[in-house]
Formats: sequence, C-alpha cells, structure tokens
Amino acid sequence: DPTKIRKKIIMGCKKIAVDIPNRRKAIEVAITGLNANEVLLVAGKGHEQTQDYGNKITEFSDTEVIKNILKKNISSKKNISNNSFENFKYEGVSINSKNIKKNNLFFAIKGKKIDGHKFIKESINKGAAKCVVSQKIKKIPNQKIIKVKNTFVALNDLANKVRSKTSAEIIGITGSVGKTTLKNLLGFALKNYGKVYCSPHSYNNKFGVPLSISNLEKNTEYGVFEIGMDKKGEIKNLSKIVKPEIAIITNIGAAHLKNFHSLQDIAKAKSEIMDNILENGDIILNRDNNFFNFLYKIAKKKGINITTFSSIKKADIFLSSSKKIKNKYKLKIIVKEKTIYLYVKNFTKSFISNILACVSVLSVLNLDLNILKDKFTNFEIPDGRGDVRVIKKFRKKFRLIDESYNANPLSMESAIKNVSLYKRKKNTQKIVFLSDMLELGKNSKTLHRNLSLIINKSDIDKVFVYGKYIQETFNSLSKKKKGKVFSSLKEAYKHFGQIINNNDILMIKGSNSTGLYQFSKSIKKENTSAI
Repeated sequence: DPTKIRKKIIMGCKKIAVDIPNRRKAIEVAITGLNANEVLLVAGKGHEQTQDYGNKITEFSDTEVIKNILKKNISSKKNISNNSFENFKYEGVSINSKNIKKNNLFFAIKGKKIDGHKFIKESINKGAAKCVVSQKIKKIPNQKIIKVKNTFVALNDLANKVRSKTSAEIIGITGSVGKTTLKNLLGFALKNYGKVYCSPHSYNNKFGVPLSISNLEKNTEYGVFEIGMDKKGEIKNLSKIVKPEIAIITNIGAAHLKNFHSLQDIAKAKSEIMDNILENGDIILNRDNNFFNFLYKIAKKKGINITTFSSIKKADIFLSSSKKIKNKYKLKIIVKEKTIYLYVKNFTKSFISNILACVSVLSVLNLDLNILKDKFTNFEIPDGRGDVRVIKKFRKKFRLIDESYNANPLSMESAIKNVSLYKRKKNTQKIVFLSDMLELGKNSKTLHRNLSLIINKSDIDKVFVYGKYIQETFNSLSKKKKGKVFSSLKEAYKHFGQIINNNDILMIKGSNSTGLYQFSKSIKKENTSAI
C-alpha cells in the first residue's frame, strides 16, 4: 500500500517531508523547487521501467520523466535569457549597492547574511538602470524592476549569454596560491596587445565569477578570470561559465584542506577546469609543482594542448638564468627553444613562477614577447600579496612586506623563505608577525607546527603571533626567535610601535579573516612608498 509506505517515510522525516501521492508530480515539484547548486536525489527506482502495485503494473521510467520535466521547465522558464534585457541599454552589472554606478544593472542577490532586496531603493537613487528582483518591491516604479524567479540563477543566465556572444580570448586561472597576482600580471601584459578585462579584486567564487563575466564588454579582446573553490565540484561549475580557451593551474597546496581527504583530492578538484576548456584549447601547467605528473596525465587523456613552465627545470618555457642589475633583475627565459630577456623588480620564487605562467599564456597566443622587455619593472604587486613598502610610522622608517591577504601552508612557506631575499642594514631586525592558517581541518596543528622548521633555519630574528593554531608554530620555535603571543591586534599594534626601529624589516602573514589584512592597512595608513 503506497499510502502506508509514505507514512512510514514521513515518520522518519518529520516536518521536512512533503507528501505527494503522484510520483511524476512529486518529481516535478522537487525539480522546479531546486535553487542554484542544490542537489536532488530521486530514490527508489533507478533503472526500473515499471511500477509494480501488486494487482497492477504500470510503465514508469524515472529517467524519461526527469528528461521530460527538464525539457518542459527549460522551455517555459521566464528569466534573463528570454530577451528580458534586450529592449534597453545598461552599462555594467553589480550585486553591491555600495558600488552602483549610473546605468548599472543591479541584481538583488539573497545571501546567507544579506538580502540584496533591502538595497533596491539605494541602488535606484544611485542611478541603477534597473534592478533584477525575485519578490515584490513596494514604492519602486515597475519600469525600474525586472522580476525573475531566482536572481542568482538570472545572474548566471546573463553570464552565459554574455560569454556566448563575446569574441574575446578567454583565460581562466585556478590554483592554491598566486591566482590574483597572476591575473593582474596577465592583465598588465595583455594591455600592450589589445583591450583587456580582468575579474576585479578576488572575484573567484559562485557570485564573483558570473558577475565578472557579465561585465565583459563587446569590444574586449582578452578576458582574464580567477576561478576559486573550497569544495569539490565548484571549479567544474564555475569553469562552465568561463569556458576558457586557455586555462592555468598555478600550483597545488593545502588550501581548504578541511573539505578534502588529501592533497591529491585538491589536485583533482583543481583539474576540473580542464572539463570546460573549449575544443582545441590549451592548459598551462607548472612543472615545479609536486602534482605536475598527475595533472599532465589528466590533460593528456582529455586531448588538451599542454604548455609547461618551470623556474628550475627544462620545460616549454623555463628560466635559464638571472642577473641582478642595480635595483632590478634581468631574466633569460627560453620560450619553446627561443630566447627572450625580461626585466623585473621582484625576484621571489612565487613572482618568478607567475612571470613564467604569464609568458606561457602570451606564447600560446602567439604574441610578440619582446614588446614586454622592460614593461614588468612597472608592475605593482597587489596589496597584501607580497607588496613591499617603505613605511613612516611610530616615528620610524622601516620596510613592510605585506603578505596579509591570505594564508595556506604553501603560501606561508613561500612568504617565510622570501624574507631571506631582503638584505638588511647592520644592527637591524627581521621581524615576522603571523596569524592562523584557516580551513585546514584535522591537519591544522601539524601544518602550523611544521612552519617552525622553516623559520628556525631562516635569518628571521623574532616571530610574533596572534591566533589559536599559530601558537603551535610559536611553541616549536627556537628560544631566541620567540617574540610574543598577542591576545589582540590592538596589543600587537601597540607593541610594534614600541619595538620597531629604523630600517627594520617587518613581514605580516595570515588568513584574511583573522584580521591581519586590515591590520596591515592600518600600518600603511601614513606616508608610504612602494619599492
């Protein structure tokens, strides 16, 4: 008796169950109720082609029913792709009312903490052409509103539509470290060859990627987009929107390890970008990374064109030699058996790796690399990602290496090693201020403790820490390198004001959400100058 079966199930599901006697209708209600990135499990029948009631057997295939419902749902769905925006002009797309510019299209996205529908009036007052909403909005003229079922789905629809129409060469970047710097580096370089659009800030998540793609202009020749993740499947979903002709995997590290069983699982998740590279497209891989062979085999199996780069090994593009000349470095780079020379100001391992990745993209695009010979000396590293500034503060003048935007074991190790590259004057200190690396799960204590092994071998004089897990690092430091464990950032600020001396070097590194990025900004507030 189907009624009895459903009642038994409902007893276990309690208040979250919806009882629909008709199986076809139940599946349709479930499918049409799905929001973006949600998963529906249709259980109980699988491959079966019939329903057996005991006294009768009826033909019923879940597979065919689902296909028909999806087909019907897609053809009848009224949203952004149904010519909603082709009868008026708008300039740019935004999901943040604070950033609204005249004639922008504002999408009222409903997030976990903030509902964009609360900012419709503010957006209109700032000059938004129209607002895309999913609920009734009072006291706003109808001509300023576009009503859709789901604003997040509508934003994705618009992004897909814009992507399908652009003639720009699209480049997608993923990896555990260096995505934003590489994106900015590519944007900086490609401006010498045509009109470029880059995803702003670190817009690499489920909101940032479709928003960035939606802002592509018609006459753009090169589009560069970051694709991030903290769970399996996210890169696959986001790269479906980006559809890169060229993709780059910068490296594989223990970022967001709490959501994965191993580093190989992270590498596999990053490799998802290869599922959506367009036909005859290219993947660019870092031969210096431990997961190069793993990623190379996946690319080979998929039949994707592969370009490799390395700062220490022979690859398609590799650093042959370098030489310091005054305040810059001359790089000799072999590009598919041809030699080019580039000048840069920064010689950290991560920056050189990004330079080689950038050169790899330009090589795949068959662009004249000699145009860039002296250009990179004018490139400014983004705030909080290794930028170096002379700071005048606390009545002292010192150097700040700002690595505060984010932290994982790979970037933390790189930042600590990079401190040794900076020469100091006699009787000055190299000071490091560290906070927690987050989202590392059960491995957190061990990964924090391992940092002490690198620090103890370095020429860092004193280490100061703030946070729960970073105390594991501090406790394993050699006694002479131990500075202080701070209970608050206010205490840290006051302490550095007392101990910092002229010509000292201070490096700050930690996960953004620990507050160190804002802390670094407060240190930079007074007179600074980039090195």
